[in-house]
Amino acid sequence: AYGGEAGNGRMGEKMLKKLPLRTELKSGRQVEVDLVREVEWEECMRLLNEIIEEGRAWPFDKAYAKMDDFRGYFLSHTAFVVRAINAGLDSNSRFSHPGDIMGIFYIKPNYPGRCSHVCNGGFITKKDFRKQGVGRLMGACYLQLARALGYEMSYFNLVFASNEESIRLWDGLGFERVSHLRKCAKLKGIEGLVDAYGYCYDLAKVDEAFDPLQLAKSKSMSSKWFAFKRLYGEWSNFLLPCFVVSTVFLLVH
Repeated sequence: AYGGEAGNGRMGEKMLKKLPLRTELKSGRQVEVDLVREVEWEECMRLLNEIIEEGRAWPFDKAYAKMDDFRGYFLSHTAFVVRAINAGLDSNSRFSHPGDIMGIFYIKPNYPGRCSHVCNGGFITKKDFRKQGVGRLMGACYLQLARALGYEMSYFNLVFASNEESIRLWDGLGFERVSHLRKCAKLKGIEGLVDAYGYCYDLAKVDEAFDPLQLAKSKSMSSKWFAFKRLYGEWSNFLLPCFVVSTVFLLVH
């Protein structure tokens, strides 16, 4: 998942018959999820380098200096952007143009050969468009697009425990947390070593009726559940059913 031949990010293009996926963000902004275009490569590399320099969400510690190296990583298989259709305001209430890139992500095999049906994704929301639902839109569309590309399972290797927004996102979209790697990362601005989680999703659950745009707009209980888990830790899976049963008992009696 960490390197390959310099591509154009459009592998499997003919399999993606539903693109572009057009929708409206909670701000009212019209956007589309589509394959990356060559004129957008420079902006995509800039966004990746920005998140690498931020040092809080991705494992890399060195930015990409050469376009071919970036293409070998991010564009080796299939890459997508969330693109603004109309003008609007960014998260800082500044003017934003039609065509502005709001987020980027890729889909590619996580492993070679006999395990290449398991895919991986990397997601970046541009700083100027955070808190607008761009990340949730990318995550929901990722599921349908990965399935359309023929992948059967998805596995994210490193979701850092300090990245609460990412954890809320994957929990809220129904991903299953299946691994816990302790003392995994040295991140900027965080003292000590940070744990990481692995998340998987069985793409067989993504059928013809699956609507990623509706999923992206749906209200998620992930924020409340995340707060509950933070409060009760490993006891949360045991305590939640107890709370539900006691609540039902009180309502009945």
